[in-house]
Amino acid sequence: MEQGALANGLFLIAYDEAAGRSGLAPDLLACGLVGAQIADLAVSGALRIDPEHRVVATRSGTPGPGCGEAATLVLDSVAHESRAHPVRAWIDALGGPLLEAVRNDLVQRGVLAVTTERGLLGRRRTKLAVTDSAAAHAPGLTLRSMIRHPATFTLHGAVTLVVLSALGVERLLEPEIDRATARELARDAVDHLPESIARLRAGLAETAAATSVAVRR
Repeated sequence: MEQGALANGLFLIAYDEAAGRSGLAPDLLACGLVGAQIADLAVSGALRIDPEHRVVATRSGTPGPGCGEAATLVLDSVAHESRAHPVRAWIDALGGPLLEAVRNDLVQRGVLAVTTERGLLGRRRTKLAVTDSAAAHAPGLTLRSMIRHPATFTLHGAVTLVVLSALGVERLLEPEIDRATARELARDAVDHLPESIARLRAGLAETAAATSVAVRR
């Protein structure tokens, strides 16, 4: 699995093309992106979540070939800390920089482009526009297809659904997917995923519940 695929995919699932921005408030999006990137690195063996829900770098873990800015940022930050910190602390510390890193990566890959337009009173407004429609829509379409046909779930898809459920934003998959169905599948998936992902889910849910943000729809 390509490093950064989970974080990039989550960003695109949350992206509101009509508005030219994310459908999630920045704090909640940042929470999800940090969670997705930690999950990506945990699946690859570079990080693990210990029983106290602290994020720990493994001795053998490396970013791997093709590691992007987001993965390097998270792995280097965790590895160079003198002591382990819980998931919520890393969300607070890395949320802003990681959001920027993921957005920049999608722009560099040619999936999105930064555009400006004049709004009311002539003020300039920055938006993100889709430049590669197939790539931009693929994460959401693929995840919805797996939810409709659970036997086709991949590890990537299951982890993405667990992260969305931990944030409480299953509604991003509507109208094609019912929230209750997505939530139930996410609960089932946790039992079949690495223990680090289950611990990460708990940390994400705690952080998301503590933020007074909601999906902008």
